[in-house]
Amino acid sequence: MFAERFDALMNIAEVSNSLLGRDVNMNPSHIGRLRSGARPLPKKHAYLVDMCRYLTRHITKEYQINALQKLTGISSAALASPESTALYLEQWLLEQEADTSAPTGRLISGFSRLASRPISLSADFPAAEMPQKYAAYLYGNAGKRKAVEQFFMMILREEKPQTLLLFSDENMAWLYEDAVFAARWAELFTKVILKGNRVKIIHTVSRDMNEMLEAVTKWIPIYMTGMIEPYCYPRLRDGVFQRTMFIAPNTAAVVSSSVQQDTDGMLNLFLTDRAALNALTVEYQRYFALCRPLMRIFTGRDVEVFQRTAESLAEAEGDAYLCCAMPPLFAMPERLVLTLSEQTGNEMLLPQWKRSLSVFRKHIKKQHLSLVLLDPECAHFTPATLHPPMRELFSAGDYTYTKEQYGMHIARLRQLEKQYENLKVHFVSDLADNTLLYVKEDMGAIMAKSDAPKTAFVINERNMINTFWDYMEKRVLI
Repeated sequence: MFAERFDALMNIAEVSNSLLGRDVNMNPSHIGRLRSGARPLPKKHAYLVDMCRYLTRHITKEYQINALQKLTGISSAALASPESTALYLEQWLLEQEADTSAPTGRLISGFSRLASRPISLSADFPAAEMPQKYAAYLYGNAGKRKAVEQFFMMILREEKPQTLLLFSDENMAWLYEDAVFAARWAELFTKVILKGNRVKIIHTVSRDMNEMLEAVTKWIPIYMTGMIEPYCYPRLRDGVFQRTMFIAPNTAAVVSSSVQQDTDGMLNLFLTDRAALNALTVEYQRYFALCRPLMRIFTGRDVEVFQRTAESLAEAEGDAYLCCAMPPLFAMPERLVLTLSEQTGNEMLLPQWKRSLSVFRKHIKKQHLSLVLLDPECAHFTPATLHPPMRELFSAGDYTYTKEQYGMHIARLRQLEKQYENLKVHFVSDLADNTLLYVKEDMGAIMAKSDAPKTAFVINERNMINTFWDYMEKRVLI
């Protein structure tokens, strides 16, 4: 894990082993072995902080910072100064693979940050070299990058949109080892989506869950378009042979195979032959028939369906965690509900509050609910915006209230905690104010972005649900 991360940082910084070695007084060959994994990081590694400071000084361009954020999940606060950035990178490099809370935290913070960033596209792309034959043969990671770029360019030239079929459980180094290409890949892919093409993608959850969460984090900006349907194959595979299938049924396909995670020199086929595309589409559909949804993605266009989905999860038996910056709607005192309804002219707030309070009272005597909220001492607002959680997310609206009204909300919540022994409230100091996480044990999870444009991921894959549950358990123990 250290070698892969260190190598990725070196690529983003665009520095050589010799330049880094000269700065930290280390033999370049030693750095090369650290990057390749041939030499493990020793227990005593005082030089690591100097390496991170050097790398930080060379990650200054916008595309480098974007690549760094996608790779590590670093926050804007950590990027505020070179020292804080270097410290973050040192800690990120030293994270242990067994620490499942680390990638889960990056998934949540990445969702909060990346989902808020507007999509920006360059005016146009230079024409890619188009194949003159029905099949082209390209080799290794560089060959796959060229094939994928051609794949996207041909799709962009099509007049009618289509549904792309994507699957890969191969080593993804071809994408992330080249920061410039990774940025171009994201831009091309986004342009393909914005042109009206939809995507079905089969993720591999049988590989390490940390790796799975990291992969989902990197897909978040594309997920936010609402044009992608993620699925997963739920059972274990032998892990010997890996496969990649990128298919645009009306245009082209990129396919390849490799043994375990070794993609060095592998053959990548770029195909445009219609019979070959039809055969590959059938192969994909047969595999797809064995898969199940990884998550469902809802936007403001899906209000009623999301409300039914969220309510069904809330009504299911089982303990739950709800993590959001502001207190939930059911904890608002009635007089404050009436005041805000009058101030905003929104007639929906009162019936939604009554419904939220009814669901809470119905289940709290039999099921545990743990709330993780932003510590009132850290809530800097005068006034603040309340983002209603759960089924009200897309319809209740946002409400600005004063510090005094916020105090009323917190006071009512504390009363409820004393009244119901199954309700526990935990305050933490490091919550994003626009992200909500709801986890129902063994049943499902909702990760939602509560500011505009509002978006929610509803997750039903068992391993991911358990990972979110473990993450929340650790949050309340810190």
